[in-house]
Amino acid sequence: MANQDEFVEIFDNLPKEIKEGLEKHFKEIVLNYKENRWESSELNGAKFSEVVFRLLEWHTNNNKSYTPFGDKTDPFSEKLRQFGNKTAFPNSIRFHIPKMLDVIYSLRNDRGVGHIGKIINPNHMDSVIILYIVKWIMAELIRIFHTLSLSDAQDLVEKMVEKEIPIVWKISDKKRVLNTGLRFEDKTLVLLYSEYPKPTNEKNLINWVEHSNPTVYRKILSSLHKDKLVEYDRKSSSITISPKGIKYIEQNIDLGM
Repeated sequence: MANQDEFVEIFDNLPKEIKEGLEKHFKEIVLNYKENRWESSELNGAKFSEVVFRLLEWHTNNNKSYTPFGDKTDPFSEKLRQFGNKTAFPNSIRFHIPKMLDVIYSLRNDRGVGHIGKIINPNHMDSVIILYIVKWIMAELIRIFHTLSLSDAQDLVEKMVEKEIPIVWKISDKKRVLNTGLRFEDKTLVLLYSEYPKPTNEKNLINWVEHSNPTVYRKILSSLHKDKLVEYDRKSSSITISPKGIKYIEQNIDLGM
């Protein structure tokens, strides 16, 4: 995930409290999703929505004013519709982002997140929707504020959501596990954990763990697959850590330095 300096550089022209709120809640959503905390992910999705709402106010108001933090933004859906009247701004600002924010906020209220006793509990699918809406909004904000192409903005967002793991050192296009005492099995899982939810190419893993015998290493991957710690697709040569593998790493491996 992007460090604070990178985030500041991306949004250096925003008011400090908006920038800090955007960073805080975006990172929390990504982290909570990766760690299977679906309810927390949705709660912070609502908070993220309120920060972006204030960003849109600041961006579209001639006097650069916005609702003070701590003041209520209800009725949220109704207030979001005000941006449709801002004809000097692109449709993303007027319609697309506000509608996306309304979806996140509505899920928070309608699905029972934050309210005990509702019929439908928070679940994985809600969090998937929220995560990808939030990533889309971030890419769109980056594109607008930095006049980047959509693909470049999306690449920047993906860089921002990389998992921070102190014992994994990224250098150029390589990764290294700094705890040299780990078995190849555990090094493999740590590296896959750092890439999740993206799959990792078999060739990259062999390079990253520095195994001297690819044939022997493939047997390690097959064993991890058999134990359902990873999904090893030999045809595409891609490997993805499973929920069981994530749980194993978080319970058994010290990811600090």
